[in-house]
Amino acid sequence: MNATGFPRLDSVRLSADLADQVRELGLDACTALDRMLPVGRCAEVLPAKRLLGQVWDAAMAELGSAPAPDRLPGLTALLGRVRELESRVDDARVADGVATMRRVRRALTRLHASSTAEELLSRAAEEACTIGFDRVLVSTVDDATWVLRRMVIEQDPRLADEMLAAGREAPPRLDGSLVESDVVRHARAGLVYDVQENPRVNRQLVSLSGCTSYAIAPLRAYGKVVGLLHADSYYSPCREVDVTDRAVLNLYAEGVSETLARVSVLEGLASLQAGMTRLAADVRIAPPLEPGLTRHPLLSAREAEVIELMARGDANRAIARKLSISEGTVKTHITHILRKLDAANRAEAVAYWLRN
Repeated sequence: MNATGFPRLDSVRLSADLADQVRELGLDACTALDRMLPVGRCAEVLPAKRLLGQVWDAAMAELGSAPAPDRLPGLTALLGRVRELESRVDDARVADGVATMRRVRRALTRLHASSTAEELLSRAAEEACTIGFDRVLVSTVDDATWVLRRMVIEQDPRLADEMLAAGREAPPRLDGSLVESDVVRHARAGLVYDVQENPRVNRQLVSLSGCTSYAIAPLRAYGKVVGLLHADSYYSPCREVDVTDRAVLNLYAEGVSETLARVSVLEGLASLQAGMTRLAADVRIAPPLEPGLTRHPLLSAREAEVIELMARGDANRAIARKLSISEGTVKTHITHILRKLDAANRAEAVAYWLRN
């Protein structure tokens, strides 16, 4: 979507009926004005509007040259047809813009189901291919290093793997020499043209891709750029991306950024909760003992609970569930128990416990 809110002109296709009517008008104008006009394919908005504009200008020029009175009705009718078809072409353009917005919204809605940042970044590349791009790269920025994470090329998965491998083997540095450095520094989407000759691109990646232009949009979280989205339309009839593609990609990136921030917060809370659980499990304040459970001078209260359950034949997973701790914490307690009891294995520790 560009500044006017419309989709890119050369990518909006007209209905077959409307395209035929525009072409028919062009042919009629050639006859009525007795001049040649470039009447070709009018399947997209841009060539259709160009032809309609040329017909209008030619008809107005004819009116300005004082034509014979019997020609005036024909010229007036021609101008009326031009205006009517221009209105219909503009309507098609607006309709496609609405469709683009809906595609972006649907893609972002599907991403909301992501539960981790890793899952979100992986799915973001796939969803970007549903909004008008055919090659999408998702990467993160780690200490001024451009880290390639996921690339989707539905028409050539092998190329996607090759580009990821090349980027990971020698992660590019964002030291100001690459265009991506500007996107990160200013947190603003970018557009790169003449890629194969551009001195500010990663030469290895663009050589593999063969692209001539691409758009970049920043992914932001916590007030800084944490990742990048790259996209192009290499396999489309018009290979060049433009300011509209940049705007659409940036709009999508903003939605991904919001979801990324939310998922990161939830992951942080989960990690904090797990840490608090581990901390509580390691506190050496002895709880009231169960009937029949005696204290041991070497073991903490929690370790005593663990070895008691071991003696009952419970596996680590069952112990973790009964004590509301993680399985990793259970293993840590068992390691401490073996060391304190000078036991070589679980069986020896349990035997010591039952004996004493």
